[in-house]
Amino acid sequence: MRSLSLLVLLLPLAACGSDDVAVVSPDAAIDAAGCDPTTALPTQWRPIAMVSTGAVNVTTAGGVTSGTIDATAGGTAAAADNPYVYLDLMAGTKVDISDTTSLTSTAWHVAFKRAGIKLNGGDSGPGQVAAAVVNAATLAEVTTAPGALELDDWADPACALVAGPTGEPATVMSSWYDYDDQTHVLTPKAQVWVLQIAPGVYRKLRIDTYYGDTANPMRGAFYRVEWAPL
Repeated sequence: MRSLSLLVLLLPLAACGSDDVAVVSPDAAIDAAGCDPTTALPTQWRPIAMVSTGAVNVTTAGGVTSGTIDATAGGTAAAADNPYVYLDLMAGTKVDISDTTSLTSTAWHVAFKRAGIKLNGGDSGPGQVAAAVVNAATLAEVTTAPGALELDDWADPACALVAGPTGEPATVMSSWYDYDDQTHVLTPKAQVWVLQIAPGVYRKLRIDTYYGDTANPMRGAFYRVEWAPL
């Protein structure tokens, strides 16, 4: 599950990708030493043996799936004792698994908890889901896959945590937002994430807002997202 410098190389560049994928892992020696990345996680991000109650409400129209993901995890104070909410991007559905089960499951592609987003690959899971970011404001602007995608890697060579901007495990998608330390507001960057969810199978995903609850506009971690095949 280690993947500090794992790159999935897409050959050639194409809208629908290629099945010819190479994985380069300079951390193989560390893998052999038996590092378990979950031991690097602090208490507030430890795997929780329960299924999230957060709802996923999405619909698909014109090939684009969009809607909301409740990743509030009980709020800031209770987040340490609540799990991620897991998604299957092909089916467009929530996957009812716990954090502990997710570590050996290939049924999910991406998971959300507060400001943390992880992929089922590298340190986060066995699914080999990899991603890269494209500077684009809309899904329609992204028509080809980037040349290299990365797997999650939030444990360093000493098996210690590498933290993201708010202390979450530093995954591929940790840089999805800008944070205002005066207002404490998170704003998604004008980016689209390209995810390889299976060999030659891609999805492009955009985060519209972190505050998608129309009944409570300042309720954080209630994502509004959209994704589509690439």
